[in-house]
Amino acid sequence: MKRFLSAARHTIAGLAGAALLAMTMAGSAHADAMEDAIKRGSLRIGIAEENFLPWIGRNADGTLLGFEVDVARDLAGVLGVDADFVELPFDDLSNHLLIGDIDVIVSAYSVTSERARSLLYSIPYGETDYWLVVDKSTLPEGADEGEYDVEGYKVGVMDDSIAETLAGRLFNQAEIVALADEAAARDAFEKGELNAIIVPTPYPTYIMLRNPDRFLLGSDSLFGTSEAVAVRPDSQRFVNFINAWIIENQASGRLAEAREYWFGSFDWMDRLDESAGESDEQPADSPDSPPVENTEEPESEGEAN
Repeated sequence: MKRFLSAARHTIAGLAGAALLAMTMAGSAHADAMEDAIKRGSLRIGIAEENFLPWIGRNADGTLLGFEVDVARDLAGVLGVDADFVELPFDDLSNHLLIGDIDVIVSAYSVTSERARSLLYSIPYGETDYWLVVDKSTLPEGADEGEYDVEGYKVGVMDDSIAETLAGRLFNQAEIVALADEAAARDAFEKGELNAIIVPTPYPTYIMLRNPDRFLLGSDSLFGTSEAVAVRPDSQRFVNFINAWIIENQASGRLAEAREYWFGSFDWMDRLDESAGESDEQPADSPDSPPVENTEEPESEGEAN
């Protein structure tokens, strides 16, 4: 019996020690992403390599710019480290985050329950509304009274996007046409190959300013998304820091100011590299034209994706 009790004590002590070690390692892991960035002197920021202005793009000398870039740089600055942008295909961002190639994702990364199964989100720092823009010149029979869910009606969306997923739930009879990216969808729409397109703010503004007599909003906002910073699942302490930073910048108006610059004006367009799509985003009249009424994103970025 004594041997049994002694062995039991050793077993319990061993289990307790293992548990303590596990908790110690877990506590250390929670600090890894943030502490490693501080020790390294740089925050490795995963950002989509695809141009998706005004979220992500390039200025005249080829360096990154956009709302997400400003958000990420400010976050790194508050942390006291350099912003080290790692450009990746959007669909690969989460994989590189989980294996530790990057510390955070700041890339108009929409909050979804599916993504939250494998990573942690901060509180949202942006919200994006999606709109149906219709071409009045190509309305099929039965769609002229605002009823667009009819046979023969083609609605363009970006392939493998939230818009594509939700469009399938909103339209039963209309054909959902998935294209490679937003630019391809808008190009097909303006060529008359589509009857409508689902795009996020501020794209309805660009489209309708080009040809206000042809394009119009088909409805109120169809749906919205919330964008947040994504981190590895062992980084709760880092999430707490990011949340505090977001709350602080929301209260000070800093985030609202940045959002107004990128989504409420065209002031940034003269910074673009023409080869990166300046003409594609430029409205037909003037870069200083005000947004079309009811097309600006409510203050309730955009990722958007």
